[in-house]
Amino acid sequence: MAFNQKTDLIKGEALLLYIGETVAEVTTYKPIAYASTHTLSINGDTIDTSSKMSGAWKEFFVGQLNWQVTSESLVSKTSGQMSYKTLKSLMAAREPILIKIGSPQAASADFTLDTSSEVASGSAIITSLEQTATNGELCTSSITLQGTGVLGDGTPTT
Repeated sequence: MAFNQKTDLIKGEALLLYIGETVAEVTTYKPIAYASTHTLSINGDTIDTSSKMSGAWKEFFVGQLNWQVTSESLVSKTSGQMSYKTLKSLMAAREPILIKIGSPQAASADFTLDTSSEVASGSAIITSLEQTATNGELCTSSITLQGTGVLGDGTPTT
């Protein structure tokens, strides 16, 4: 199969981190407002299996897997968005939230998730939320979400 950069590669601005918001048992996904980056990390715990027969090098098995998402964004003061204020309320609730990573629908002014574009989904807890205000610059915020359970390729498993 031939490689084609135009169709094979994904531009960074094409993927957004969406947070699930459930109202009356209906979950809708909203992107983090004014996000500039997000990073998805998948890690494996290691189990040391070294013994006297290992020689000079340690040996390991892969144990349990875990995942984490971090995101940086500009701080928005508009209500109704997945803004710093909304994320702070979600963190204060101390409950897992649903997340998805995917692309917005074409020509969608509110960046509605294109469900056919989902690349990752799962349940996570907010472990860190920071706000930075630097003189002469726009306020920014960062969030860290620790995955709890399986990281899926699409619709979250709860």
